[in-house]
Amino acid sequence: MDSKSTIGLTIFMFIAIVQAEVFDVTKFGAEIDGEISKPLCDAWVKACSATSPSTVLVPKGRFCLNVVEFKGPCKNPVEVKIDGTLIGPEDPITIPKGVQWITFSYLNNMTLSGNGTLDGVGGAMAWSTNDPTATVKKGSPLQYNLSFNFITNSLITGITTKDSKNFHVNLMTCTNVTFDNFHIEAPAESPNTDGIHIGWSKHITIKNSVIETGDDCVSIGDGCEDLHIEGVKCGPGHGISVGSLGRNPTEKPVIGVYVKNCSFVETANGVRIKTWPDSVPMEVKDIYFEDLSMEKVENPIIIEQDYCPHVHCNKQKPSLVRVHNVFIKNVKGTSTSQSPIKLRCSTANNGCENVHISDIDLKYVGNRGDAFQECVNVKPIYEDTIFPPACKTASQ
Repeated sequence: MDSKSTIGLTIFMFIAIVQAEVFDVTKFGAEIDGEISKPLCDAWVKACSATSPSTVLVPKGRFCLNVVEFKGPCKNPVEVKIDGTLIGPEDPITIPKGVQWITFSYLNNMTLSGNGTLDGVGGAMAWSTNDPTATVKKGSPLQYNLSFNFITNSLITGITTKDSKNFHVNLMTCTNVTFDNFHIEAPAESPNTDGIHIGWSKHITIKNSVIETGDDCVSIGDGCEDLHIEGVKCGPGHGISVGSLGRNPTEKPVIGVYVKNCSFVETANGVRIKTWPDSVPMEVKDIYFEDLSMEKVENPIIIEQDYCPHVHCNKQKPSLVRVHNVFIKNVKGTSTSQSPIKLRCSTANNGCENVHISDIDLKYVGNRGDAFQECVNVKPIYEDTIFPPACKTASQ
């Protein structure tokens, strides 16, 4: 962008901020420690229909929120600024089936900002299958803290999402959305609490963020293109995963994932590609994992084309997901596994193709022997310093 364009954009943003009308939820009946679903919806209706850029403000304080949807399209850009703490219902069955806790849909030029916290109140009723009142036994699905559907040209910044009952963020069919300075908090033992799940979306950026959760820090589903994840701190959690893929017949390719300058601390995995055996045909290509730091990570680098988390898999048939053009560069740190690099590729599609690995230094911190790499149905192209030592040949 040239200097004139930068100045013009700055002036436009300044004018938009100056002219923005503020709709404070306390002016619509919201009270500290009170339930604010209706005041928040009423403020949104006013902001969405405003004739100039506007802001919905949740000020500092603690508010209870049953459920809300910020639905467009709106006449002008709208910012939802949350400086307070929103507390969700403890019992998931309180929210109607098929509805998420906080949803943004059909919006362009939307901003979600503030220093606030979205507390989904995950806990025994949501996470424990041993609890006789557990939601899974009552047949009610568990909700995401934040759901973004059909969102374009938008920014999410400053917000903390805490203890979601399910995924913290579910991003579907979105384009050109950025998460910056975003924070996710959940215990390591909280099940299925993926930090940010992305599906059927393109031109998505996640940067300068901290994700602490019980499942994948970022999970990338099918139909995604041009995803950039940079400056993310992951841990606890299960790492950054492409997949799982290939289970459903309507799945689309994943093309262009760039994970750079991220750190992983005591996670189950670092960076991961996982596909189901006996899968439908599809492809994963142009994947870049670069400049990554690992601290006591179980599987720092793993391609897993025999992913089967339960017994309902047919491992006798190979994955038909073609994995190719994978570039892994400058990954350093420590692993709790004797094989810090696991490349378990399918017997189909000539295995994984065009896998480049360079400048790797991953030390095993256990006492079972020397570290090594696992290579199955793949012939990696190695460059620069490699530790553990490179695989001499592909295992067939």
